Amino acid sequence: MARGRKPQVDVVVPMAEEGFAGHNHEERAKERLAELRPEGMPDQLRWTFDRLALPLCHPTVNRLSATNVFMFVQLCKAVMRHERIELELEELSETYVSETRSGTQIKSRPEVAQLNETFRQIRGLAGEFGMTPSTERGLSNSGQLPFDFPSETGPESYMT
Repeated sequence: MARGRKPQVDVVVPMAEEGFAGHNHEERAKERLAELRPEGMPDQLRWTFDRLALPLCHPTVNRLSATNVFMFVQLCKAVMRHERIELELEELSETYVSETRSGTQIKSRPEVAQLNETFRQIRGLAGEFGMTPSTERGLSNSGQLPFDFPSETGPESYMT
């Protein structure tokens, strides 16, 4: 005789059919992305959101949720701004020549400072989502450390 509550039908996961190809992680990631994507985004922002969010929506990663979509959109906007400034600097170059009373000076364009600032913003926000190697390592190793009971003859035996 089985004890306990009977399982609810909507919670039970049906067994896979014969010849099932896998766990459809890619389709599930795309569905999750469609659920989380805010409405009314401009085309370029939507493309950037989809490009960056798809790996985070993957069921094995699962780092994007409805509560942090706003900050993820801010990350996407910073990435767009960074790419736009980077493209502009590729066309213009990072420096310009200025003639002053002190003579000819080579100066850095103001866009270089903006590029550096957007990169700092991207690094900070990307770290929050575990998108940098160091934060990814920190998230993957966040499991609880095993507890080792001291041996009866060891120096810690007085604690037990």
